[in-house]
Amino acid sequence: MTDILNISDLGRLEIIEIYDYYDQPTLFACKNAAGHLYLVVAADENDDYETWLYVRVSAKRLNLIRSGTIDLHDAFADSENGHLLQVKFSYNNPTSPQIEHLEANQIPEDMLPTPGERLDLETDIMHISPMLPFTRVTGN
Repeated sequence: MTDILNISDLGRLEIIEIYDYYDQPTLFACKNAAGHLYLVVAADENDDYETWLYVRVSAKRLNLIRSGTIDLHDAFADSENGHLLQVKFSYNNPTSPQIEHLEANQIPEDMLPTPGERLDLETDIMHISPMLPFTRVTGN
């Protein structure tokens, strides 16, 4: 099984929320030990490898994505810093992924979520501490 949570350029990742699942998480939010947040999606699969996209997001942007204010396509295609990681896991050697730093506009459209596809979570504000597990704060 592919270890989608161990990316050398990001460090060991911990899933904080799963939005889609098929045999394994296919769309989720995670963070690394430094508290950096990432939105991750399974982007492509063929006979040789699986391709995943990892985009760094701020807590504010993640909340906008979770609420559906920002669609999933734009979360990757129009990232906050203009960059993302494309990670290819070979079925023959899943422990040594091929990592490529890309400009957001370099990702083929067919690898991105469909424009207009949104999360629509009934949420309040998600507060994320870099050193503690996430907590949700409810309010009026």
